[in-house]
Amino acid sequence: MWKGIFVALALAAGMAHAQQWEVGVSGGYGYAPSLTVKSPAGSASAGFNNGAAFGVFGGNDTYDYWSGEARYLYRESSLNLSSGSTSVDFPAHTHLLTGVFLAHLRPRSAHIRPFIAFGGGLRIFDGTGHESAGQPLGNIAALTHTQEVLPTADLGAGVKVNVSAHLRVRVEIRDYLGPPPSKVITSAPGGSISGWLNDIQGLVSVSYTW
Repeated sequence: MWKGIFVALALAAGMAHAQQWEVGVSGGYGYAPSLTVKSPAGSASAGFNNGAAFGVFGGNDTYDYWSGEARYLYRESSLNLSSGSTSVDFPAHTHLLTGVFLAHLRPRSAHIRPFIAFGGGLRIFDGTGHESAGQPLGNIAALTHTQEVLPTADLGAGVKVNVSAHLRVRVEIRDYLGPPPSKVITSAPGGSISGWLNDIQGLVSVSYTW
């Protein structure tokens, strides 16, 4: 019995020692194609302005071809609404909380490791501007000071470069894909917002592994 317990403990210790963890920081820039808002009064393009993004991530990278991580990203994303020669911006930002799996094309020991990523989580919109009854294009839609939480997919591809035994650099493109907001961008009565919201981000990350 004692021999069995010793072997089990030894195996558990070996597995714990073999675990590899990673934490890092990311920074980059996001681009979101416009959505279309339609109402009885007409139509307009609506969405989020391009802006900086930065965040943190952490996860497990124990296996040769698979890893998983949790991510938080803050995105500067003021709202916009435009039709013809009229346009209006509204201060806002977005929080992205996701969990993803990474499928690597080369083993963990490789110096350069291309990968694809897929997962999902939550997108939290925060409209922070001051609302006005006289907002331009208000007969089509309103940009509002409110918070809205929606699901999002997190899809991407990139490459990891092992700079040293514990330092890693990553370059990637991520697409946060999900339903359009209906509160921070509120269509006029009888109107609707069509399309899916894509937020395409180019990111560079630096991480520490152990």
